[in-house]
Amino acid sequence: MSPTEIKEGKFPLVSICIPAYNSEAFIDKTLNCLINQTYTNIEIIIVDDGSKDRTVSLINNFKDERLTLLTQANKGASAARNKAYQLSKGDYIKFLDADDVINNNCIEQQVYAIIDEVYCVASAKWGRFFKNDLSDFQFSPEKVWHTMPGIDWVIDSLIEHGSNMTQPGIFLIPRTLIERTGLWNEELSLIDDFDFMTRIITECNEVIFCEEAILYYRGGMVQSLSMQKSQKDLESAFKAQMSGIKAILNKENTTKSRLACANSLQLWAYEFYLKHSDLYEIVNDKIKELGGSTVKIDGGKLFIFMQNILGWQIAKKIKILVGSFRKTDITNPRFLIPKKSSIEG
Repeated sequence: MSPTEIKEGKFPLVSICIPAYNSEAFIDKTLNCLINQTYTNIEIIIVDDGSKDRTVSLINNFKDERLTLLTQANKGASAARNKAYQLSKGDYIKFLDADDVINNNCIEQQVYAIIDEVYCVASAKWGRFFKNDLSDFQFSPEKVWHTMPGIDWVIDSLIEHGSNMTQPGIFLIPRTLIERTGLWNEELSLIDDFDFMTRIITECNEVIFCEEAILYYRGGMVQSLSMQKSQKDLESAFKAQMSGIKAILNKENTTKSRLACANSLQLWAYEFYLKHSDLYEIVNDKIKELGGSTVKIDGGKLFIFMQNILGWQIAKKIKILVGSFRKTDITNPRFLIPKKSSIEG
């Protein structure tokens, strides 16, 4: 079906909300993929979050009446998304990062899928690329790549490995659903998308999978939030996890949903261990309260071998210990006994 035939000529406005920070290397590709969408009734709202490079000037090179740019002092990606949303007028919202790309008929396919549905979210295929020309793009298939109730999508996406993909560019969201569940939590940095999208998806009636819609997710960005692991970021991850789990259990508190939550928490217990003991203890107690986790921490062959014999806690201590040796001159005898801090993280 062509764009002009969408639901008897109804063309709801779609608002694409983009936070941008030092995005000069890739903002052109992101904007070109939007300007060339087969679905044309869109508005593109970019909030530049205090960039120090040429991001703003590159955006200003695009002469398209559908594009709006606002600049602000650096407040974080969630604050920039919220500002873009507040400026938007669309019936449907897509939150897209400034370094990602969607295929040219992504919006058309997703609008068509949910235009007559109430409180439904459209999803898409996705995969990673690392080169700027998409030549190394590969899909990352998930077991939730089909239409299903929202709460089932969240539980099934977490239960096996404890992690899921809630990158917001995958989804098209009705404005009414966002108004019902709330905006982005501006206190969060790391995994703020897990908090936001879990609240959205657990409340939606269905996640409708769009076979022909694709998000090209840029991987390997050192400055991306997903690569950050400072104390502040670990605290953000903890808050996001607890918020997401609360949303899941409020919607469905069953053996299966509790296992999905415990498995999700187990991955972060590993991150918190030896880095943030208070958070580790809270999360570990919560995992026990939920009935325990079945997740095995992923890693190299040696780590998995040690984990199976010694448990993941000791395996992680050894991993950190070996890492501390590799960063020092082991020919110097004083480095043969690592400092206590190298074990405790």
